[in-house]
Amino acid sequence: MNKLLLATVLAATFGFSAVSQAAVPATIPAAAATAPTPGAGDVSSAFLEWSGFAKVIPGNDIVITGARSGAVEDGVLTVKGDGTFETKTPIILESRLYWDQGSGSKTAGDLFATNWTVDADGITATWGANSTAGMDIKMTDIASGTELTSKAGANGVSTVTLSVNSVSPVTSATPLNLLEPLVVNANVLATVA
Repeated sequence: MNKLLLATVLAATFGFSAVSQAAVPATIPAAAATAPTPGAGDVSSAFLEWSGFAKVIPGNDIVITGARSGAVEDGVLTVKGDGTFETKTPIILESRLYWDQGSGSKTAGDLFATNWTVDADGITATWGANSTAGMDIKMTDIASGTELTSKAGANGVSTVTLSVNSVSPVTSATPLNLLEPLVVNANVLATVA
């Protein structure tokens, strides 16, 4: 009997490649050895966000964890001004046995090979008020080079290293706000064969 495990994976947060940053010189020239005097009203800002939720729904005897049986970490994207993006930091997932090891409650145990796919809802993206029309998001296990879909994926492995990308520009009649965070979500399934 197949056992199914769902892990909600927040595949990516923040991507601000279109925002430029001033370069810091490696050395200060002798003529510019004094610090500049900021003008009144000069402002610098940083967009920060913290969020979190329980990402894993264990099966009866199997559970998805992050690397080395740790928490499932978020990935990071590099986003371009046209809405195309690629993974900067992938997400590592492991499928492990989930059983009572004498403690009275179930815990993650040894690695266990499963088949990895994306649930039928597929992969979604939100980008603040920006349109995501035209994006063609693909999720790939970097280790095997296999794309994960709702019908197929990486088979017979206990660990996957997942990346997402879209090489298709966003189709939008209005200008894109490049300060909005792009977030990609997917439900990844580890199924016992």
